[in-house]
Amino acid sequence: MGRIKTKYTGVFYRNSKTNGKEDKTYYIRFKGMNGDDVEQKIGRFSEGVREAYCNQKRNEIITKIRLGEEPPAASKHKKRKKTLLSDIAHEYFKTRKEGKSKRSDLATFNKHLKDYFEDMETATKADVQKLISSLQQKTNIRGNFLSEQTIKNILGILSAIVNYGLKENLLKNDITKYYKRATIDNARERFLEKEEIKELYQHLEDYYDEYLFIFAKLALSTGARAATVANITKKDINFNQNTITLKDFKNNSTYTGFINDELNTLLYSYTKKLKLNDKLFTLNQTTLLRNLQQVLNQLFNEDLDPSDRKNRVVVHTLRHTFASHLAINGTPIFTIQKLMNHKDIKMTMRYAKLAPDSGRESVTNLGF
Repeated sequence: MGRIKTKYTGVFYRNSKTNGKEDKTYYIRFKGMNGDDVEQKIGRFSEGVREAYCNQKRNEIITKIRLGEEPPAASKHKKRKKTLLSDIAHEYFKTRKEGKSKRSDLATFNKHLKDYFEDMETATKADVQKLISSLQQKTNIRGNFLSEQTIKNILGILSAIVNYGLKENLLKNDITKYYKRATIDNARERFLEKEEIKELYQHLEDYYDEYLFIFAKLALSTGARAATVANITKKDINFNQNTITLKDFKNNSTYTGFINDELNTLLYSYTKKLKLNDKLFTLNQTTLLRNLQQVLNQLFNEDLDPSDRKNRVVVHTLRHTFASHLAINGTPIFTIQKLMNHKDIKMTMRYAKLAPDSGRESVTNLGF
């Protein structure tokens, strides 16, 4: 196949095909240290190689030859230590703050990415596409294919590691250009209607001990995250003021939640035998949340796909329900932000569409 010249001296390409599609393979020519003609392959158009890049590489080689250094063409057969993704990841995770997020990302990396790329410097678009395809064929412990969100998270971890490697000069090949992180619309929209809340309370009262009933009451009355509710102690409750001091482990802060008289009376009776430092829930947190989730599944999730994040009711839905009904009742958005202990108002703005002044009446009263 004939060579096709480019506007750069010594840079040319040959037409080729990659995966059945038209492609270009770029080469450069230059005089070697012995004065002989040397032809060197640079790469394919589909791999991101362009004429200007080839010209740059050719100039670098010519400069090395002029200075008496060994050009790449002469040294290409020398063994180069492979750049392993696991080595870059090791350095990257050393910079991460210890905690649940780091442990989770590290576990994900070890499960899905650790041994995938043989050499990061030679990884191609085809290698990346092969990774994505393999992730799409993987199943979780329940036998379901990995969700789009899970794959997005895996690729997000890969991006973070690659970007770290590029920044710290541990890597030159930026493979993130070969994939685009999809925007997955799976933000939870489901919240419990008042009749559903009554159904949940009734079910917990009829079939379970008061552990789960009290937990659900607190979660729906304060909007606190599950870990926050699970760690409430007796001394956190101010029965005179109808308030609870809540520990937000995600934001590493404390804030005040409010309870009504009915819940105040219920908690007063429930905590009579507890010491001030005793937690309200002595049952293992994982077991507690698993038991509550089983109830939610039984009541609200029987006909839903397990991967349907938008519509499934989970323990976190109780927090979402608290904020949603505040908005429906006309609570100012900044008050909701305070009650939810959101650091960023953007997190709270998702509830603005539920407010009674969201614009529905303005539109319906236009008259045209």
